[in-house]
Amino acid sequence: MDFDELHGKNFLDELYRQTKGDTAAQVSMYEVGAALGLNKGEAGSLAESLIVDGLVELKTLAGGIGITNEGLTSLGLAASAGPVAGATFSLSHGPVATEQDRQTIAELVRRIKDSLSGKSLAYAQLEEIVIDLKTVELHLLSPKPKIAVLRELFRSLHDALATAGIKETAAVLKAVFG
Repeated sequence: MDFDELHGKNFLDELYRQTKGDTAAQVSMYEVGAALGLNKGEAGSLAESLIVDGLVELKTLAGGIGITNEGLTSLGLAASAGPVAGATFSLSHGPVATEQDRQTIAELVRRIKDSLSGKSLAYAQLEEIVIDLKTVELHLLSPKPKIAVLRELFRSLHDALATAGIKETAAVLKAVFG
């Protein structure tokens, strides 16, 4: 293992510690780096290379990052077990999202992000999808996220994914949100 690989593994270990292995959690890449004695530039460069490798996910433009399932696997840890590929999803019929709805939405967001990995999309297509995903995540911060709002966001995501040629994930969204 060379010096860069060791730094990458240490960074990933620290990210795992700070996120407690939760792929939905977000921490600052600079705080992870600072815990290892790295300055902001070094932390940013190291995080960037781990993002390119798919081990770390960029969550905010301000440096918020999270560990991916691939990152967990590279540490020798089991990736979070989500529903199997053919699993069906549904949302409650009430006006406000329940805890089960939140879990379903988190899994759908994870699937969408996974389906984007390795795809070469036009910037405008990727931008539309990312902004819709971030809007879903932002709406879930509400103490009473509205199902109707989430349904419309996922319909928009369906259209964007279908246009981008990511048909399998688009079909899952169509089945859930019509």
